[in-house]
Amino acid sequence: MYIDKLENLSNYIKDQKLAKAITEFLLNSATVEAGKHPILDGTFANVLEYTTKAFETVKMEAHRKYLDLQYVISGEEAVLKQDLDDNAPINEYNDVKDVVHYSPKSYDKALLLEGTFGIMFPEDLHQCIAVSSPAPIKKVVVKIPVGII
Repeated sequence: MYIDKLENLSNYIKDQKLAKAITEFLLNSATVEAGKHPILDGTFANVLEYTTKAFETVKMEAHRKYLDLQYVISGEEAVLKQDLDDNAPINEYNDVKDVVHYSPKSYDKALLLEGTFGIMFPEDLHQCIAVSSPAPIKKVVVKIPVGII
């Protein structure tokens, strides 16, 4: 997993046409309505507005088909991260939703602040939670097909 500022996004995506399309979408995302929006080459964005969740209410997850690029428009979230390695899933992989859940014994924690993004790869278990207490957030989760990054 990587966390960085939006101006550095092109350092993480080889296809510069895709990097530019994602960056342009994210730069304009503050005025985009919540929902699913196509970007380019099977990449799409989910614009979300919600109240961040308490740690006790979430399960860590991993994906197989898509990378998650999570960008915070307003608010902040803590992101829990652990390598997939030897962790066993607690449910079956859902091919339609591209998700499987885990309950690792340990994890690292980082912050996603306004204007920053995190890239979560298939080998990254991850989950976003409230920093201290539940609070409003607006963010974009860009789903990038594994084969194109």
